[in-house]
Amino acid sequence: MKKSTTGLLLGSALVLGLSGCATTIDGGASSASSDTSERAWYQHPMVCGLAGGLVGGGIGYATSSESDEDDGAAIGSTAGATIGALLCVDRTPKAEPEPAPMPEPEPEPAPEPEFEPVVLSSDVNFAFDSAELRPEASTRLDEVAARLRENPEITVTIEGHTDSVGSNEYNRDLSQRRADSVRDYLVSQGIAANRMRTIGYGEERPVATNDTDAGRAQNRRVEIHN
Repeated sequence: MKKSTTGLLLGSALVLGLSGCATTIDGGASSASSDTSERAWYQHPMVCGLAGGLVGGGIGYATSSESDEDDGAAIGSTAGATIGALLCVDRTPKAEPEPAPMPEPEPEPAPEPEFEPVVLSSDVNFAFDSAELRPEASTRLDEVAARLRENPEITVTIEGHTDSVGSNEYNRDLSQRRADSVRDYLVSQGIAANRMRTIGYGEERPVATNDTDAGRAQNRRVEIHN
């Protein structure tokens, strides 16, 4: 058999063999639904490269002249190995990595409970020049107690105030006793005493003038706030 004929046959073998590797690999992408991810041994690039090298070397030898048989075989072997390895490279698309889940947003803090300040007129809610609560005071204080029961985390300050008639010391004592009376009533309605702080300011913090009856009436008061 002539070398050219041998080269033709070997070349055909190279095309068929390596094309089979490539077809098997490319076809594997369409059957990605199968459970196995293992590749057949003959599909490995090293095997295909070795086969390509052998076939390519044979082609180089067969198609070269007698004077350069060795060079032709070496060149053909190198080319065949490279082509064989490239044809058998796994072309299965790589699965895209799943994106990392977005962190959950921090929950917004619960709004602070509000307590609308309450102002009790001393002229309406206390006996004259006394810390004794009048019956009329219970309606308003019952509302305060209900709000405090609904919001057990709220604490309040109860402030007593007077007008400027009388000594400052007497007025401070009277305002303190009136603030304490309001606290004691709320305690009787189930509000814990440690949720309430009382303080008597006397005439130190007027909200109106003490030169008129109307102004002095506004200054005689008890305030509840948080």
